[in-house]
Amino acid sequence: MKQPVLLKTILDICFILLALTFFSALVIFIITLSHGESLYPITINGNILTEITPPTIFLISAELVIGGLILYTVYILRKLIRNFLKGKLYTSFQITTLNLVGQLIILITLAKGFIDFLGKILFESRVGVDLGMELSFGSFWFILAIGLFFIYLSKIFRNAKDLKEENELTV
Repeated sequence: MKQPVLLKTILDICFILLALTFFSALVIFIITLSHGESLYPITINGNILTEITPPTIFLISAELVIGGLILYTVYILRKLIRNFLKGKLYTSFQITTLNLVGQLIILITLAKGFIDFLGKILFESRVGVDLGMELSFGSFWFILAIGLFFIYLSKIFRNAKDLKEENELTV
């Protein structure tokens, strides 16, 4: 079986860039909180924050939590790919990790949608839900489908593991 070296390399680069971005944002947020004003331009939902209020602190904190979850998801994916590189398939680790990645993708997507909704209420003083279909890979519905796919893939791996164990017992 051909090793997914390109996938591993892309995930490694993605993880490093996400980690740098996440920790930079965290430091900027801490500096902003300690000064009581925004020294660096902070943008949420296309709105530049000019003053720090409890709602903006909540939204920035929520965005940082989502960023941390994204970083953790990529970290878990990296561990999964490294596990695949060992050559064994249908392990309990792979099944659990595929399921966890799917759940994290769904959680992140729903949380991001909720934070965007709250941002519209707080910054634009309007309530609205966009149910339109984007024609991109960043679409809300497409990302939800990817999360569900990972969960389904974990079930396929579980089934394959059971069949493999059953086959080994009969031989």
